[in-house]
Order: sequence, then structure tokens, then C-alpha cells
Amino acid sequence: MLFKNFTKIVLAVALTFTCISFLLIKIDSVSAATTENATVNTKGSPLTVRSGPGTSYKKVGSLEKGKAVTVYSKTKSGWSEIRYNKKKAYVSTKYLKFSNVKITKKKYKNISDLSYPQVSGLKSKAAQDKINQVLTKHAKDAYSSYLQAKKDREKDKNEEWCKESPYSCQYSYSISYKVKFNQDGKLSILIDDYYYSGGAHGMGYTTSYNFKESSGKRVKISEILTSKAKYTKVQKYAYDFMRKRDSFYVKKQSDVPVNKDSQFYYTNGGIYLVFQEYEVAPYAAGHPAVKIPSKVYK
Repeated sequence: MLFKNFTKIVLAVALTFTCISFLLIKIDSVSAATTENATVNTKGSPLTVRSGPGTSYKKVGSLEKGKAVTVYSKTKSGWSEIRYNKKKAYVSTKYLKFSNVKITKKKYKNISDLSYPQVSGLKSKAAQDKINQVLTKHAKDAYSSYLQAKKDREKDKNEEWCKESPYSCQYSYSISYKVKFNQDGKLSILIDDYYYSGGAHGMGYTTSYNFKESSGKRVKISEILTSKAKYTKVQKYAYDFMRKRDSFYVKKQSDVPVNKDSQFYYTNGGIYLVFQEYEVAPYAAGHPAVKIPSKVYK
């Protein structure tokens, strides 16, 4: 009897603390109907990322100046909720620079596997429409691939080999995106296409969309690397970076593909080159990116 009463007391105390904690979090939090886009705006040193909204919480990492982040909510005490290594984390709001350009997540034809971005808040509606048309076209093209994967799955599901190994004919197609830069009149968005046709894993491809916010014009790497000499300098810089790290398997400079089809995104003081799966590293590395300072190609 005494044990039962003690258990009830412990549970009651635990519930009370849980309720108090929830209320404190709720009071401190300012809920956001939509996410906001910001960039790290520290003066020099990286911005500390913590596990909770306060300096007493554990440091889980850091973000360099100019790094784009998505803010999910803000607290009244001055902290912003972000995602760091796919987990909830917090940074000090005062070191973030928020953009007037908003990025909204859309689902093409209301299909959860086909997520794509749309922008708003640009001064020029013509530029805004131009950017959104380009991003919508990517989703539209992905929808055709999505339907084809669905068709292939239906066609093969009754085949004997598919019945014996169902995982080998689970075709699917999806897209997702990341905002990588959104400041100083420049916008960089990466859209990842992923196709699975059975086996251990699928295959993905990253497409970079870089825009001038004033005109809505898409910027290709050929407008940044305007000569063969600049391509060579960037290739050498990327190769020197990779050969010092075991995560890459390049053996010579020519193993690093840098050409007019190379994907990139803006960052403070330069660009990031984005490589596709297996181009310069094993599949587990995904789509590695190497920062190229502007002094290399200017």
C-alpha cells in the first residue's frame, strides 16, 4: 500500500514538472505560421549552435558567416530554432540576418514526394514570377518522372521476379530542396531529384538554381568562370582540397570535373562547387561541396 502511494506521488510530481516545463517553453516561444530564411551575420567567429534556447545548453556545432538557415520559430528570450545535422537546435537570433525574400514550400499536385519552393517578397513582381516559373518547371518535369516510376511499378508488380523479390521493383521518384543563400540580392536553391528502382539504394542528382533577385535572371557558372584559365584555377583549388582528405578518391587534377555544367551556390566571399554522387567520392558522401574563395577566380 505504501509503495503504491509512493508511486502515485512520484508520478504526480513528474507530471507537475512536465506541465510546468511545457508552459515555460510555450510562454517563451513565439510560434511562426511559416518558416523564415536567414543567414549567419557574425563579425568574424562562427555562430555557436546549441541544443536548447540558452547559453547553458550544450554546444552541438557552429555555422560560418553567410551560412543560410531556415528558422522554424523564435523565442522571446532571443533564440531561433533551426535544424542542425537534421536535429532541432538553436542559435542566437541577434546574429542572424533575415531576408525580405520568403521561400514557401509547395507540393506539386499535392504530392508529398514532390516538394518544391516558391518565392515571394521581391520588389519586382516580374522577377518574382520569372523565378517561380523556373522552379515550377522543375517540379513539372519531376512529375513526369514520378508518373513513369508509378507506371513501371504497376507494370512489374505481377511479374514473377517481382513477387519473389518485392524490393527489386519498388520504383519511386521524389524531389526536395534546400535554400543555401538568400542575401545581398542573390538567391541560391538546390533541388535534389531522387530515383529508386530497386536494390540497395537509389540515385540522386542535384540541380542548383542561382538567381539575381533584381531581375529574376538565373546565373550559370559560366557567368562566374568566364575563361578557361579560371576553370583551371578552380579545378586545381578543389583538387588540392580533396587530395588532403580521405573522404575523396581523386588521384589527379583531371579527376575533378569543373565545367559549364558544374553546379554551384553562392556563399559569402565566393561559391560552393557541388559534385554529384560518385563524381569525386563514395556514395555515402552524397553530394559533397567544396568552398571556392572568390580570390581564386577573380
